[in-house]
Parts: sequence; C-alpha cells; structure tokens
Amino acid sequence: MQSTFSGLEKQIAQEVSSEILMKHVHEISRYVRISGSHDEAKSLEYVKSELGRYGLKVTEHRFDAYIGYPEAAELFVTLPEYRKIEGVSAALAPSTPHDGTEAEMNYVGWGSEEEFSRRDVRGKLVLAEGLAEPEIAKRADNHGAVGEIFINDDHAHEGIISVVWGTPRFETVSLLPATPCISITESDGKYLKQLIEKGNVRAKLLARTWRGWRKIPVVTADMPGAVERGRFVLLSGHIDSWHYGAMDNGSANALMLEVGRVLSKYKKQLRRGLMIAFWSGHSHGRYAGSTWYADNFWLELEKNCIAHVNVDSAGSKGASMLTESSVMPETKDFASSVIERVTGQELSGRGFSRAGDQSFWGIGIPSIFMSISEIPVEAGQKDPALKTVNLFGPSPSGAGWWWHTPYDTIDKIDADNLKRDAMVYTLLILGLCANPILPLNYERAAEELKRNLEELEEVAEETFDLQPLIRQTERLMQALARLNRRTKRTTPRQRARIDALNHALMRLGRILIPITHTQVGRYDHDLAVPIPPLPCLEEIRKLAKLDRESDDFKFLLNGLRRNANQVADALDKALEVVNRALLV
Repeated sequence: MQSTFSGLEKQIAQEVSSEILMKHVHEISRYVRISGSHDEAKSLEYVKSELGRYGLKVTEHRFDAYIGYPEAAELFVTLPEYRKIEGVSAALAPSTPHDGTEAEMNYVGWGSEEEFSRRDVRGKLVLAEGLAEPEIAKRADNHGAVGEIFINDDHAHEGIISVVWGTPRFETVSLLPATPCISITESDGKYLKQLIEKGNVRAKLLARTWRGWRKIPVVTADMPGAVERGRFVLLSGHIDSWHYGAMDNGSANALMLEVGRVLSKYKKQLRRGLMIAFWSGHSHGRYAGSTWYADNFWLELEKNCIAHVNVDSAGSKGASMLTESSVMPETKDFASSVIERVTGQELSGRGFSRAGDQSFWGIGIPSIFMSISEIPVEAGQKDPALKTVNLFGPSPSGAGWWWHTPYDTIDKIDADNLKRDAMVYTLLILGLCANPILPLNYERAAEELKRNLEELEEVAEETFDLQPLIRQTERLMQALARLNRRTKRTTPRQRARIDALNHALMRLGRILIPITHTQVGRYDHDLAVPIPPLPCLEEIRKLAKLDRESDDFKFLLNGLRRNANQVADALDKALEVVNRALLV
C-alpha cells in the first residue's frame, strides 16, 4: 500500500483478510445459483448469517420477476452434409418448436444493421460473430430471421439476450426475444463459415429454454451513519450465477461481506450509512432485482443515496489491471485516487456500458465501478490459461476465458488479488461515508458535457445551433470551479457550509445524470443497448444527413428543439443549485 494513506485508512485496510474472503467464496460458490432457485437461497442464507454477525440490519424482499434460463441447445447441419454441434442457448430466449427450427443459414458478420440490410435473412438462421448480444438478436427479429447462431471463442458462453431492462412493463413485453438462439465455439463457427462459402447450408436448431414468472429475492443490509443518518452509500452485486460462479459473482459477494465486516468495526467514524444489496435476477432477468429495487424504493434512493458502488467478478487469477474500471466523470477523481494509493496504478476509466445493474441513473445517482480488476490481453496472449473474453469493446483487458462457463470455479480466484480489490472497495466506501464533504467533482461532468456538445456542433454542420447550450455549460463550469475552491477551503467546523455543499452535490447528480446518461429520463429504464453521450441530442447526427427542405428534416428539427430545451433547463437548474450553495 502507498504511503499517502491516513492512519485510519491504513488501520482499516489492514483489517481486510484474504483468508476470510476465500472462506466466503468457498461457501457461496458451493451452489449453482439460478435466480429464485433453492440453491441460490442456500447461498443467501450464508450471506444473511454473516451480515447478522457483523451487526447489520438484514432485510429480505421477495417479489415476482420475469426471468428465463436455457436448458439445452443443439444445431444439426442437414445440407450439404450432416453434423451435430453442441452449444448453449440464452436466458429469456424462446424455445424452438419440439421438432426444431430448420432453415437456410446466412452469415451476417458482426451483426451490424448494415450487415443485416445487405442480406435477405427473412425466414433464415443467421450466423454472427461474438457473444450472444441482445442488440443483434433484436436486429435478427426485426429483419425476419427465425433464429441466431453466435460464434464465441474456445468455449460457448452463457448469457441473456433480452434488450428489456428488468421485468418488462406492458409496453415493452413485445421487445422480448422472439426467435431462439444458440452459442457455439469458434472452431464450430469456422466450420459453418467454410460450408457457407461453398454454397447453400441448411441446419436445424433445437433449443429448450424456460421463461416465466418466479419469486426472486433481494437482500439488503443496513449500517446507519453516525451523523447524516438518513444518507447512505449503496454497495451492490448480484448473488445469482451461471453454474458455480466463483468469480462471477461469488468473489464479489465475498468482497461485499468483507467490506461490511471491516467497516462495522468503525461505525462511529462513518458520517453516512452503508447499504449492502445482493441482487437476484441479474443473469436470468436482465437486472430484474436492482430494477425492482429502484422502482420500489425510488423516493428513498432519490432523497438519500449519495452513490452507487457496484462490484462484479473481483479478484480473478491474472487480474492485474485496475486501470479500466468504469466511472462517471464526477466520480473518477476520487476513485482514481483510491486505486492509485492502493496499487500505484493510474485509472484511465472507461465510461459505463449499459450493463451491470446500473439501474439508478434515471434517479440521478452517481456510479462507481462494475468489474474493478481485469486480465491484460497481452497476458492471455502469452499464457493460454489467462486468455481473455472481451466484454467492453476494444480494450487492453478482459475477463478470464472461464466467464459464464462451468469452469468458473474457486481455482480461478487469486486470494491476493481478491484482497487487493477488497482493500480498494473498503477504502472507497470509507471515503464516501466518512469524508465531511462528498468526494464528487461535477466540474468534470460539465467539462465532458461541453466536449460532447462541441462534437455534436461540429457534426451538425450548422443545421442546429448548440452555442446557447455551450455557453450555458461554460457558465456552469465556472460556477463549479468556484464550488470546488470553496470545498477545499471549508473546515470541519463549518457545519452549515458542509451541509449546503453536500446538498448541492447530491442535487447536481439528480439534475445532470438523467440528461447525460439516459434516454427515457428519471422514472423508467433504458433498454440494454449502447447509449450515446448526451442521448437526447444524438439525432443531430441524423439531422445533418437529411435534405434541409424535406419533411423528415423539419420534423426531426422540431423534436430536437424540444430536447435542447430539456438540456437548457437542466443546466439552468444546476447553475441555480451551485449559486445557492456559494452563498452559504
């Protein structure tokens, strides 16, 4: 550990135990934890028992969720020759008819909209590169395909293929997957592509899945703060798993328990509380547990949650890279300082993908982390035992090859790496709970907002005037710079000023995050597909390509004007919040 930690931080970090962490991993990953299953409940009984021993108030909620899981999947090549290929289907995909779905096969590369548009896939099976992605499955549905075949790597990986975030609402049920699918290995995919190059290929897909309503649990554990008793940090991770899931997500669950154990000894030093949440329905219901919690505790979260810290797949063998962890601009400085002080590594920080139980952006809660440590790609190139799966697009790191396979067992966990990751999380939570002023920097968020506006202005080619929004953002940046200087000059005795600054920092998140991170706003959940920066103005890119005299151009321009008003209103409200705090 680096020498810049305070005495309290050093003391708390030294409490983290690799032996206790590995004991937790062993106990939790004894079971295959399908959402809502009896074995998942057994793991949760252990979790609840440990949390109770640490003196936390444990609550279990059970509710109806729409989930699914694959049971069996096979592909039979029927023309020009016969061959049987084993694979796995996906959660929330439908089954084939009892006698299967037989059709011609068509290769669509990486499954982009351009690839689908260049081919007539209606009534055909589509063969696509990569993991089973919901966006590609939805394209296949939209273009009339009757099934999807996904080419993975050396192993067929389990996954979920619905674009609907959480349990569907009435209006989104129609977006559930309509066609069956199978994931196969790279070698089997190569065989199929070679056949297609020679001529017509027909195949029969047999997939058996289950999907429907099931009671699933969410377990929370509360540790109240000593000063700001209502406010809390939300530390969360999913308890359900594919197979034994020692890395995903047993190691993360162990880390959450260890954070609770260690910080329970220092409750008097925590100004704010900590809530630890274990979600079911992550793997089999597209984040059904965290979505339900956001929906049913919306007002409490809106008023009192200062940050959401997520943990997924911690401490794996070979996971030496901590520079790529997901952060928001406003949380990056603080998260980076903790990682650097624990490991000496500098966080570059990727933006959040639309994944990982990030169900709280609409409320406006700042987020920190999903997976924290990953395996460098170059390590996997040198050592096949550390080969990586790319989950985040172009990246220098990834998850271990065993991700979402039966091989995700306790031997894939490195005790030292898990202890290191647990130290990062423990000290991060300590800072969020104990610092008199919340360690959030919205000047960084405003800077990124300005960059996004300037990029859109360049793309717009004078079809849309973004200068008023840019000028508003610059005024907000100037005010936020003054707020940051005020924060640094504030002493612990200036209680009224501390309260005013913290109130302002929380309100800024509620105002800005829904604008910068969501399309649907504060009271709903976006689909599980990529969301561009500043999504409500993204169609400026489309506007610039249209004939300025066309109906489409004028209709789109009209809608964008309204969306720009939404951004202007948010910027105005944010500036008002900052100026009010500067008066105290």
